[in-house]
Amino acid sequence: MTRTGSAAASVRLTFGRLIAYSTNQLPLNMAALPVVLNVSHFYGEVLKVPLGIMGLIFIAARVIDAIQDPVIGLISDKFTHRGPRGRLTFVALMLPLMIGGFYMLFHPPEPLFVQPTLLALWLFVALFIVHLGYAGVSISYHAHGAELSDDYNERTRITVGREVFGLMGMTLAVVLPTIFTAKFGDHAGYVYMGLIFIPVALAFALPTLLWSPASVHPPVVREHPEIHVRYFRDWLVSLAPSLARPTRNMEHSTSLKTLVPFFAPMKNRLFRRLLLVFIINGSALGVAVSVMLFYVEHVLKGNKTQAGIILLVYFGAAALSVPMWLLLSRRYTKTVAWFFAMVMTVIAMSLAVFLGAGDFAWFLPIAVITGLGIGADYGLPPSVLADIINSPEGKDTQGDTGAYFGLWALSTKLATAIGAAGSLPVAALLGFNPSRGQYGSTALVFVYIALPVAIKIAAALLIWSIRIEAERGSVRDELMGRA
Repeated sequence: MTRTGSAAASVRLTFGRLIAYSTNQLPLNMAALPVVLNVSHFYGEVLKVPLGIMGLIFIAARVIDAIQDPVIGLISDKFTHRGPRGRLTFVALMLPLMIGGFYMLFHPPEPLFVQPTLLALWLFVALFIVHLGYAGVSISYHAHGAELSDDYNERTRITVGREVFGLMGMTLAVVLPTIFTAKFGDHAGYVYMGLIFIPVALAFALPTLLWSPASVHPPVVREHPEIHVRYFRDWLVSLAPSLARPTRNMEHSTSLKTLVPFFAPMKNRLFRRLLLVFIINGSALGVAVSVMLFYVEHVLKGNKTQAGIILLVYFGAAALSVPMWLLLSRRYTKTVAWFFAMVMTVIAMSLAVFLGAGDFAWFLPIAVITGLGIGADYGLPPSVLADIINSPEGKDTQGDTGAYFGLWALSTKLATAIGAAGSLPVAALLGFNPSRGQYGSTALVFVYIALPVAIKIAAALLIWSIRIEAERGSVRDELMGRA
């Protein structure tokens, strides 16, 4: 991929334009959390869909969701030919799918309640629609944000400003289901959740669609697809020389020329390094989220209200951390600031190993510090990605923003899946398995504290030793003055 014209534009957004662009992140995060946390409870506990069937539906929906991300990234690139706001046109087209799918999830027709098979089919269709809409909106929206300025510090300001609204959306996603289900009951409460999302999503998406700044980049132009095929062939051969013969005629394969551009950004070595750190670091969050409620209930001996307070403190601290990460990234670099966040989180979470029953108040400061760290996890890596896309290491993929963010969305889901898949089985192996009446608190301490800390340390060591940022050294080089 290349861009026609010049792509160098050190634009600084006014505060009003920054807000206009950022608001759309609120409905994105407000939709994401309930789909992960509340759908299984609603359909499993309230509507009584068999858990085995529901598990198969979730797996199928996630597989389709993962496959579609790179495709959506390429489609988003096509929309850049519709003008400097072309990606936002694609956002507007996909927004009704996200809103409609979310409403469908939490408001299935009552006649289906007595027909589990049809209800399961409704769940699958609703998940497919909401995942498709969410992927279309988020990938194109984030790619547009990466093209609002080519200034190093302004990109950080854009991404962390956007994540402030995202963290507000997560807060609503935590608070509203609790309020609605407590007041109206589980069934009606989730229905109200689906209804309230419609006006909220429209209200916060419209400023972005109407007043967001335009892209400073010219349209994406695809040239010489055989380059991508040749790179993909060489990559396969490097993995297994025996594959050389089957791939000898790849340059003449139309289907391969169609598929390979999905993964063309992987030739950018800085992007590969960023993905590695991002997936490892993100899997720590996936582990912690999967067992957080169990930890509060069985280790701290807290209740649902206290769990909600912890989540509010966590996301609130993340939102308030924005100025700190902006200052640190300007004073040092984005990866140095990210490294500081990892170290801070490791120290705070390690202290939690000394807590036990009744120590809810002592856990709140730990929630504050880890919340500050998650602010960096959400705000800084996309800014680094925006720098990498147009770096010389990208070669002929420079400016291929949609394809990069398609793979980025895929890696985000991969990190969460790795964390979730590794947490509960390990906890069960160590003695926490409610289905068998096993409630070992030591297992939860290991999974919620020791395992994420170990993963964070691995990510911190990587980002310390390898160079990720374009035109910046590794964290070690930057801090020790050897860049």
